[in-house]
Amino acid sequence: MKICHVITGLGTGGAQAALYRLVQTLRPPDFEHVVIALGAEGSMSAMLAELAELHHLGMYPGRLLPNDVLRLRRMLRARHYDVIQSWMYHANLMTAMAGWGEAAPVVWNIRHSLHALSHEKRATRWVIRAGARLSRRPARIIFNAAVSRAQHVAFGYDDERSVVIPNGFDTSVFAPCAAERARVRAELGVPPDALAVGLVARVHPMKDHATFLHAARHFGEMHPRSIFVLVGEGADAANRELGALIDQLDLRNRVRLCGRRSDIAAIDNALDIAASSSAWGEAFPNATAEAMACGVPCVVTEVGDAPAIVADTGAVVPPRDPIALGDAWAQLAALGVEGRRALGQRARARVIQHYAIDAGARRYADLYQHIAEASCATH
Repeated sequence: MKICHVITGLGTGGAQAALYRLVQTLRPPDFEHVVIALGAEGSMSAMLAELAELHHLGMYPGRLLPNDVLRLRRMLRARHYDVIQSWMYHANLMTAMAGWGEAAPVVWNIRHSLHALSHEKRATRWVIRAGARLSRRPARIIFNAAVSRAQHVAFGYDDERSVVIPNGFDTSVFAPCAAERARVRAELGVPPDALAVGLVARVHPMKDHATFLHAARHFGEMHPRSIFVLVGEGADAANRELGALIDQLDLRNRVRLCGRRSDIAAIDNALDIAASSSAWGEAFPNATAEAMACGVPCVVTEVGDAPAIVADTGAVVPPRDPIALGDAWAQLAALGVEGRRALGQRARARVIQHYAIDAGARRYADLYQHIAEASCATH
């Protein structure tokens, strides 16, 4: 089966990681993948190029011009595909227009919760509205979170075409590892007896690093030997705004700014508690499930499917509430090393049971097969 994936861009992000895992799992000879990125090369381009035929169209982010639609249309018509799978709002809309009248069925992929349009950029708001009007064109709309599906259906997206396929994770890669824990903690200067709380997320208002840092100040007053680890694009010394907030809260000696890292499993192993402080927009937070798979208990905000992912293996707090977030860390800290280890083992077992990579990929494969067969029957 030949699948063409159209994605807005290949920078580091949840959609890009999900695409990479899917292409990595659904391999030849049963599946052949072609990836078309609307933008220029990104941080994940080289990784995907090792697994699939890859094209970059170099379009300006967020732009939707007739010539761009025609360029994509020519690429989609250049060869036969069994299914065209688009990823993210802008690619979904572009593919819906470029694929108009084509024989290959189109499948949208939405990986964003829709809490309020006011939180989105003006161009994104327009694309979301257009997507609702065009949502009867794709053969299916895949959401990675039940909350996201419900929100989009309420906004006007077609319910009958909507399905939920949760993200899947390689629990042999994301697994407890004492050696990696020791290595990373030594690298970051985290003492063996310190309690490390981490946030793995790019710096973006949606991720709400400010709430995390205010929670760190609150928690740190109760736990003076705690260390706070920030990992992700923008979480580095070059980010002056982030650095100013860290200094304002007097956390400079207790925060480790790691920037973008490729060894996320090792980072997770170095943590005692993993956090998600997102204020909105999360559908299925990959970082939370990855930390859980490494046996790390998590505290998350009540955004997207995060509460359902964590269930009874961690804690859930309201968004934008640093006191509640810090207090939840304190509850896990009070469990002690053995108590957190037991909770982390339950968290890992939950990921293995509900979010294993093979099960998710198989659901994609079955859906692609069903859609392709239905398309052949009508042409």
